Amino acid sequence: MQELDILFLNLHRRYLNTAPNHGGFLGIYLLSAFLRKEGYEAKGFSGSLETGLQNIDKFCSNSNVSMIGLYCDFDNITENIFISHYVKENFNLPVIVGGPQATALEKDFFEKSKCDAVVRYEGELTVLELANFFLEGIGRLENILGITYLKNGILEKNLERPVIKNLDALPFIDQNCYLNEQDIYRGLSLMTGRGCPFQCAFCHEGAHTRQVRFRSVENVLEEIDIYLEKYYGQDSYILFNDDTFTLNTERVKKICDGLAERRKKYDLSFFCEGHIHTLYKNPEMIQYLANAGCIRIQLGIEAGTEKILKAYGKHSTPEEIFEVVRLCRDAGIQEIFGNIILGGANFTREVYEADKKFVHDLILESQGTLEIGVVSFWPLAETPMTRCPDKFNIKICDSDFITSVGDFPQVETEKLDRFTIAQMEEELQREILNQMVEMIENWQVPTERIVKWFPKHRDTRHYSMWYVKLLENEILHSYYEMIKLGEGFHSNQITDLVSAHPLRVAILYKYLKKIDDSTVEICGEKFFGKEIEILLLTTGKLSVEEISNKVDLKISDVLEVLNRIENKHLIVYSLH
Repeated sequence: MQELDILFLNLHRRYLNTAPNHGGFLGIYLLSAFLRKEGYEAKGFSGSLETGLQNIDKFCSNSNVSMIGLYCDFDNITENIFISHYVKENFNLPVIVGGPQATALEKDFFEKSKCDAVVRYEGELTVLELANFFLEGIGRLENILGITYLKNGILEKNLERPVIKNLDALPFIDQNCYLNEQDIYRGLSLMTGRGCPFQCAFCHEGAHTRQVRFRSVENVLEEIDIYLEKYYGQDSYILFNDDTFTLNTERVKKICDGLAERRKKYDLSFFCEGHIHTLYKNPEMIQYLANAGCIRIQLGIEAGTEKILKAYGKHSTPEEIFEVVRLCRDAGIQEIFGNIILGGANFTREVYEADKKFVHDLILESQGTLEIGVVSFWPLAETPMTRCPDKFNIKICDSDFITSVGDFPQVETEKLDRFTIAQMEEELQREILNQMVEMIENWQVPTERIVKWFPKHRDTRHYSMWYVKLLENEILHSYYEMIKLGEGFHSNQITDLVSAHPLRVAILYKYLKKIDDSTVEICGEKFFGKEIEILLLTTGKLSVEEISNKVDLKISDVLEVLNRIENKHLIVYSLH
């Protein structure tokens, strides 16, 4: 068994019977890459608490690990307390903790976890010094910048460490950074910069470090080239995880030019995050992204009124949000994602109703491209809203996140308690999903867009919510799959409709209801007399003209009935 100097772990319980998803979380692997460059044998593992414990027992029982590093966010504080205590009690190894929640960990955490040190903010240089101290006996804890530790029962917080300015000097993540070999041939996660200047009131990143530092374009493209040469499969997906990827127009253009050049050889697409106001002021960036293969973009939407956006410090307006969504849609970006925050700044029932209308209109405008996630405000460490909730007219009920795993609000307002806000979340999410289905049913999403929702390959792991809703509706999915496969067509795609063969996509016995001896109903549409005969003859075996002869009706009358059937997505037209 391989010996490790340090094992980094990002572990969560299987909350809500859902496996932990660490897709874009790079922290422990970036640390592993850096420590390996400095001569230490380091690896990372992300997964469930139980699997993590199995790995701890496997490696630590045989003295194959010398030090443990734990990633801590708002969701897994209690897991980290348990793991750290477990390691200290059973193996007596040094344990360090870092991550976005690290700055909020106080004396109580140290006493319960028995961890040796907490790393605040950027970890590479700090963790290196801690490894030198614990594993080599070099230096003193009181001289290590950027850490918190317990000394003689007193919590000591050393001065902050300056941020790393030359990000190009940091090594790339590779397979050696993973404890278990990772299936990464289909996807690469990377960050092209660090820091955020926007200071949104609810966001940890903006409160963390405002000094933005970028990797050079050449350095970013070098990492992508290594990935493509080593792991390229049928198609490749890159996740740019930067909050500020679209901050600099010229830099975005250079990265996109590089990606466009590589798309000449590789089937390559990517995801990125975009800032509404920056994209609104520099709309050419959206076309750069689309031309380079951006198929999904996350936008910081958050609210539907200018008053609340201003309270959050978003530097955007509802009008700008609408325009950026339109531009992304028209540029050909297939998936747009954004959140609406309930229970946040100055939240009232009136704000909620305004948000609902805004979301409804925005989804309608997106024509099948926009997904909206409904979330409640989370009191993340160090944010203005967490530090001064009174200024935003909210009350934090559970700053330790003990009562929720993302499924229940952590705040309330003067007039809206947590249960009411939770009901609002459910209501709005349900209305959004219903609207998406209604838009597909009512032909408010272009057919050419819908067929692009279908995955290229069967093993594709990401489906848009629009495609998920399509999958859930047997008739709609069958209809558009026939269109996608080229085995059926809409009537407006056919020049000689009289010779085409109407072909049902719905199983009649599942959907057809007999009303009386002369009336049947299917999908809310009623058919009478010879109309029923026409419906039954849509098996693809007869052409429109042959059906007309069979029922002894004029072709125009038959087409009128077929049009009603088609409007319910019940038939396509076959050319044979």
